[in-house]
Amino acid sequence: EDPGPPPPPPRPPVKVTFAIDMETNFGDHLAIVGKHPLLGEWVPSKGVPMDWVEGTRWTATVYLPEFSLLQYKYVVRQGWNPNGEARWQGGPDRIVATGNHHTEQSIRDVWTDGDWGAENPTCKALNAAIAAFDEVRPGDLGYGAESSTIKNTATLPEWARNAVFYQIFPLGYFGAPTVNDQKSKVAPRLKQIREHYKHLEELGVDAVYFSPLFESGTHGYDTFDYFEIDRRLGDVKLFKQIVKELHEHGIKVVLDGVFNHTGTGHFAFKDLTINGPNSQYAGWYHLGARKADFEGYCVVDDMSDSGFSYDCWEGHPVLPRLNLENHDVKQHIFDVARFWVDEVGIDGWRLDVAHEIEPDFWREFRAVCDNTRLGKDCLLVGEMIHGNYNYWVGDDRLHSGTNYQMSHATWFSLNDRNYEYFYNALLRENCLFSGLTLVNFLGNHDVPRVASNITNPKHYLHAMVVLLLMKGIPCLYYGDEFGMEGTPADGTDEHSGGDDAMRRPMLDCAKPATWPAVGVSRVALNKKLIKIRREHPVFGIDGTQDIEDIQLLSNDQIIVTRYVKETDPKTKKEEVTAVGCLVFNCGDYSVDPWPEITLPHGIAAARKGEKFTDLLVESPPGTVPAPGAGQFLVNDGGKIYAGPLGPDSVKVLLWEKPKPIVVPKTKATPLAAKGSTMNVAAELTAQLDAIGKTTTTTATTTTATARIDAAPSALDPNGDLVRNGGSLRTWSERQWVPHPNDAQLQVADDARAEEERRRR
Repeated sequence: EDPGPPPPPPRPPVKVTFAIDMETNFGDHLAIVGKHPLLGEWVPSKGVPMDWVEGTRWTATVYLPEFSLLQYKYVVRQGWNPNGEARWQGGPDRIVATGNHHTEQSIRDVWTDGDWGAENPTCKALNAAIAAFDEVRPGDLGYGAESSTIKNTATLPEWARNAVFYQIFPLGYFGAPTVNDQKSKVAPRLKQIREHYKHLEELGVDAVYFSPLFESGTHGYDTFDYFEIDRRLGDVKLFKQIVKELHEHGIKVVLDGVFNHTGTGHFAFKDLTINGPNSQYAGWYHLGARKADFEGYCVVDDMSDSGFSYDCWEGHPVLPRLNLENHDVKQHIFDVARFWVDEVGIDGWRLDVAHEIEPDFWREFRAVCDNTRLGKDCLLVGEMIHGNYNYWVGDDRLHSGTNYQMSHATWFSLNDRNYEYFYNALLRENCLFSGLTLVNFLGNHDVPRVASNITNPKHYLHAMVVLLLMKGIPCLYYGDEFGMEGTPADGTDEHSGGDDAMRRPMLDCAKPATWPAVGVSRVALNKKLIKIRREHPVFGIDGTQDIEDIQLLSNDQIIVTRYVKETDPKTKKEEVTAVGCLVFNCGDYSVDPWPEITLPHGIAAARKGEKFTDLLVESPPGTVPAPGAGQFLVNDGGKIYAGPLGPDSVKVLLWEKPKPIVVPKTKATPLAAKGSTMNVAAELTAQLDAIGKTTTTTATTTTATARIDAAPSALDPNGDLVRNGGSLRTWSERQWVPHPNDAQLQVADDARAEEERRRR
C-alpha cells in the first residue's frame, strides 16, 4: 500500500508571543528576525511577520525549542518584496530564554534606535553568553526552519470550491423598517426573493449568503432570538421553504452567525437587567462592578442607581459581548448551529467578527458543524478584518475568511493608479496565506458600494476581473452588478451609522428601465465573467497564482498569469493544460509597444504558433468576428505580444490544451437513394447529432429540399454518410461543399488512425 506523504516535522513545544509598539509608514510591517532557522537566520524576508493589532501595537506568536537561548531583533520591512528595504532595530540583540515543554511565554519589547557598537559592554556580555550557551547545549533538538514554516491549509467543501457567492442584506434588500417594535405582525417580505430566482440563475450565482435574519431590534446584528426569523421578514416556516426552493435552483444558502455579542433584548441579558449579577445568566456576559470597568452600564435599582457594567462590542451598549468560555453559552450557540443546519437546511455559516473570538472556540464550533447532517460539507467563513488569518482558518477551524486586505488593495490601486500597492498585497497574501482560499469581495453592507468607491467608472471592469477571475471565492454584493451606489455619508438611519445607504432595497430585476444607466452593460459584464470562470478552470480555484507569475510593469500596468497543471494519465508526468493571462492597464493612455509575456520553456502553450484568445473581445450583434480578432500567437522563445493595450482596458487571454474528440461508432440513418427528394439539411443534422456533433444549417430553398445527384462516393455501400474526397461534405446549392464541422472530425479521424497505427 502507498504509505502516503511523510508526516510533517514536529512543531517546537514552547509558545512565545512577542509584542512591541512601533509607528510605521503606510505599507510597512514588522518582522522578528534572529539567529536560528525558525527566525530566518537574520534574513528579513525569512523572518516571522508580525500582525498589526491596533494603534501602534504589533504581535507575533512563534513556537520555539525548549531550554534554548536565542538572539533576535525587530525589523521594519517596506512591503513584501524579498529584496525590499528593511530598517533594523538598534541597540544590542534581544535574547529569549525558553522554558520547559509546552510552556507559554509573553514578551513585551520596546523599540531601540541607534548602533551601540560591538565594543559596548552590554553587547559584548550578551554575545559572550550566547557563545557559551551554544558551546555546551545539545543542538536545537531537530527543529529546523521547516518546523515553523509548515504551510497552513484549509480544505473547502467540494461544493464551495468553485462557487460564486451573492450577499443579500435582507432588512435592506426587502425594504423592511429599520426598527423592530416587537409588536407588529409577521411581514413575509422574504417571499419577494422568488421574483429574483431567474436573475440569480442567469447571473451564475451558486450560493446566497444572507446577512442577519434572526429576530433583532434594529440592523440585525443586535440579536434577540437566534431561533426565530425577524418578524419584519417572515418566519422560520417561510424561510425553510425559501431554502428548499433555492436548493431546487441549484443555489446553496449560508447564514450570518452573530455569536460574539447579542442585543439587549436577548432573554439572557433581559434577565440580567432584572436580577443583576444574581441572575442565573450572569456568567453569559463579561460583567464589572464599577462603571469604569466596561463601556456598557445597566441600572438595576433606580432608587440606589446600583447596577453593573458590561463589555460591549466596540463600545456600543446595545451589543453586549458574550462570554464564549462559559459552557452554557457555548451549548446555546452550538444548539443554534445545529438547528439551522439540521432543521432548516442551510449549507453553512458566515461568522461575524470571527477574528475577535479565540480560535479554540471555532475548533469546537467546527466539530459541532462537522457532526450535523452535512458532515464535512458545512461551510464556515469567518469575518476577518485584520490580523493573521492563519490563526482562525485551518482544517480544524474555519474553512475560509473574508479577504479585506485584497478588497482594499483592489480599489485603492485603481483610484490611486498604483498597481505597486496591489502587487505588494499579492506578495503578502502569497507569503502568509498561500495554503488558504479566502472569500474576495469589493462591496458589502459595511463598505461603500463599488460604483461609489471606484472614481473612474471605466475601472469597474478592472475591479470585477480581479474579483471574478483571480484566486479566491468571489462574493458579489446585491445590486453591485447593476451599479447601485451608496456611501456611509449618504445614510440617514441613526441605528446604522449611515450604513443604510449601502443597504437600500433591491432593484426590480425584470425592469431594466429602472436600473442605473450603466445597469444593462454591467449585468452583461458580470454574467460574462462568471461564465468565463465556470467554463475555464484556470480562472477558478484550480488555477495557480504564484507571485513569480505576476509582472508589475509600472504603477499603471500589471500582468497576472495563471496555470492549470494536471498529471497526464499515460505518462504520469505533470503538464500545463491551460494558461490564463490577465492584462491590466489602468492608465488613461494607450500602451504600445506592450511588454511581452514569456511562458515557461517546455510547456505546450509555449510552442511557436500556439494561439491565445482574448475572451473579452466581442463583435457587434449580427456580425461575424474578423479573422484572427482577439487572437495572439506565441512567438519564438514562448513569447506573446499582447499589445497594443488601450486606455483603461483589460485583456483576458486563454490557451487550453485541445481535448481529444471521441466520436462513437454510431450507425447513421441511411440517406435517400440517388434521385429521390428529401430534406438534406435536416438529415445531415440528425446524423451529426447521432455522433455527438451539432451543426448549424440555414434553411433555404436549395439546401432544405433537393434531389440527391451526388456521386456514389458520397454514400457507402449501405447508404451511410461518408467522407467524399477525404472530407465531410454537406449539400448546398446543388453541390457537395466542405462541412463546417469537418476540421474537428478530421482531428478525431487522425487520432483514431494514429491509435490504430500504434496498435498494429
